[in-house]
Amino acid sequence: MSNKGTSKTSKVAAWILWIVNFIVMVTCILIMTLGLWIISSPGSLSTVIDFTGNATIKALLQDMLSLQVGIAVTAVAIFVFCISFMGFYGAITKSPFLLFMYSALVLLLLLLECALLYYFSSNLVEKGLQDDGLWTHAMRLAFKCCEHNATIPDVKKPPWSCCGPETYPDNCTATMIVKKDCQSSIVSWLERYQLPIYTSLALIHVILSSCSIVRRSCHASRSYS
Repeated sequence: MSNKGTSKTSKVAAWILWIVNFIVMVTCILIMTLGLWIISSPGSLSTVIDFTGNATIKALLQDMLSLQVGIAVTAVAIFVFCISFMGFYGAITKSPFLLFMYSALVLLLLLLECALLYYFSSNLVEKGLQDDGLWTHAMRLAFKCCEHNATIPDVKKPPWSCCGPETYPDNCTATMIVKKDCQSSIVSWLERYQLPIYTSLALIHVILSSCSIVRRSCHASRSYS
């Protein structure tokens, strides 16, 4: 009876690892394809982006068609793919080494993600949006906001994302900018959602790591019985 229960628990853990890691691997392949496309042929990708007709997508993605972004996107996708493949293949083969490595790397990823999230959220709370990079534009569009210092006439031309995607790349004026301040909007959003985000990240990573340990321990118990 105990062996049947252990076997059932192991199968459930294996299915969770298969499904989650398969989805992650497919997503990573798509992201890798995008990264390699940015590296090899940004012009053709720009044409495809223009063909979509979506002003927000066109404005945001046009800013990321650079060699550095392509290399970074591809490298991160390959790294995450390798970790997911460890979990996927380890769950199939019941490899103790792969399952242990996957469990350890998933927990390390959790620490890294929480550290990065804390670092960027703290910077946003203390300093607000500081530059006009891709993520800054995306956050302005998402929150429909603009920094107060960008609204002062004659100091500098407001960034296009302060007015909306229709003004890309340089048609935004001081009279067109949105009135909501970015820093206060971001602080309010973080106060509401920061704890659920940390909790969700922890739950997902701990569940995957636990499934890996369960699958590994089941194989080890059978080996010694």
